[in-house]
Amino acid sequence: MATDARGVEITEGASCIYGAPVGRSIALVEGVIDGFTPSGRVWVRIVRRAYGRGWTDSKDRVHVGADRLVIVDALPESGLQTQAEKVAETRRQTAERYRQNIAHVKAGGDVPSYMGTREEALAWYRERLAALEDA
Repeated sequence: MATDARGVEITEGASCIYGAPVGRSIALVEGVIDGFTPSGRVWVRIVRRAYGRGWTDSKDRVHVGADRLVIVDALPESGLQTQAEKVAETRRQTAERYRQNIAHVKAGGDVPSYMGTREEALAWYRERLAALEDA
């Protein structure tokens, strides 16, 4: 069985932390062991990243070298949002903004020139709102 950087046995479902490269810096990442690759790397399901506001193109599951992570028995409770909670909040805020813009345009409000006609603007907002609600 694989062991972490301290020699602790890695088991599926265990909590872990590791340092992920971000440009010329390192981000602390909290995750849960989600399996092993045939080559011996460890699949980690990401719970939370401690660098800025998160990455827009980040993955929910990554593979990491066993010697690059540390198994922790239980991480203390955190008031910080998980990555999934951040994404859900952003989607809710964006959907609400689209609903407000739809109401504004329907009530006869100004339509930005780059959006074309009133009907085109409403179609654009409705399409984006539907895509958010389906995600």
